[in-house]
Amino acid sequence: MLQLSNRPIRISIFLFLLTSCMFVNAQDSIVKVHEFVISAQVRPEFEMRYGYHKPTISGLKPAALISQRNRIGLNYNYKQLLSLRLIPQYIFIWGQDGLSQGKSTQNTFSLFEVWIKLQPTKAISFTIGRQVIALDDERFFGESDFGQSGRAHDALSFQFKQKKIDLRAFFAYNQNYKELYGNSIGNTSGSLYTSKNATPYKWMQTAWAGVKFNDKNKMSFLFSNFGYQEAKSSSDSAKTHFSQTIGVNYFYADSLWSLNASAYFQGGKNKDGVKTNAYLLAFLLNRRIGRKWNVGFGTDFLSGNAVGYAPKKSNHAFSPAYGTNHKFYGSMDYFFAGNAHKNTGLADIYAKVGFNPTKKSLITLAFHQFLSPNKMQDSSNRAYKRNLGQEIDFGFKYQAYKFVKVSGAYSLYITTPSILFLKDIPNARKVQHWLWLSLDVNLDIFKFRF
Repeated sequence: MLQLSNRPIRISIFLFLLTSCMFVNAQDSIVKVHEFVISAQVRPEFEMRYGYHKPTISGLKPAALISQRNRIGLNYNYKQLLSLRLIPQYIFIWGQDGLSQGKSTQNTFSLFEVWIKLQPTKAISFTIGRQVIALDDERFFGESDFGQSGRAHDALSFQFKQKKIDLRAFFAYNQNYKELYGNSIGNTSGSLYTSKNATPYKWMQTAWAGVKFNDKNKMSFLFSNFGYQEAKSSSDSAKTHFSQTIGVNYFYADSLWSLNASAYFQGGKNKDGVKTNAYLLAFLLNRRIGRKWNVGFGTDFLSGNAVGYAPKKSNHAFSPAYGTNHKFYGSMDYFFAGNAHKNTGLADIYAKVGFNPTKKSLITLAFHQFLSPNKMQDSSNRAYKRNLGQEIDFGFKYQAYKFVKVSGAYSLYITTPSILFLKDIPNARKVQHWLWLSLDVNLDIFKFRF
């Protein structure tokens, strides 16, 4: 009797365990198609500026400050079909906010990236929204991440990518209602544009193609069209001037040697409506020596205009547009980094050395000789030599942990009368200095799949 009474219980327990196992297996077999990641970046940076960006007048004291960039990254992915990114950022200088925030402040909160990407196939994707455009070595389009604010564009982009071919296209159409139409997003008439406190261009169409021939050789081709308009009011008759840039890049790399060569031509009209005929040529050769050393030699040539002479009918000053210019033309940003030098162009001859003491550390040293490719004279017809000075950049990086990086640099610029003339600072010290130290913390706070 006891055995007969226990049999139904055993059968019930068996069926319960079997059902539970089937349920657990079914749960495990469900494909987790959603992914949500929260990341964060905190990047404080100390600077001692005693000639950064432009020469400092003799007698002035150096500027010292700590700036900081805070970012929160919200990333969502659904299978390979849809991605969403939202990155708010807050950039400020220590002490510039009062202890009680919410009062008047010049610190900046913005949305660095906000975009959604649709990927109907493995090879094709579309991205719309505020996004980074970084192509090749970032000579013409770059994120400019060295600056605390970075750079992103409001654009629609398309990408087709297979094993050896990468095709991309970008389109943007901008308005500035806050300056011309009373800051009314519901404005019903008028489409004039001004770049005042806004994006520098009204129109942008860019096509880029990358071709990988083998593991060592690859090339890319760029065509970009920008439309510039500077309306003074909503009733202005301002015209849109279009500038076209064509570029070709070649990259070679093996275990010892690497070579980059670039050529760009710029035509159409510049922002002032002057016909443009300009070019950029660049060459860089690197050699790996052992496991720890790397040496390189390169030169960049950007065409420009003669300064102080009767203007020609066309403009020959090449604009590297939205490239990461800090990467190429000296760390002190005297050229093509939001700092004019009278459109005289630039010839930059440089040599650099890299040393890896450990796998986590890098020490670099670079020397730049800057020259003007054009003649220069002031209003008194005094001619200036083409020597624009020399710059020495010493830097280091140390990856303390996977999510913590420490970096810094010291740079000095040896000025000449020619660079002081171009910068309109005649009474400046012979040697200019810049020192900075940065702590960069990047980590994923939360990651969940469901």
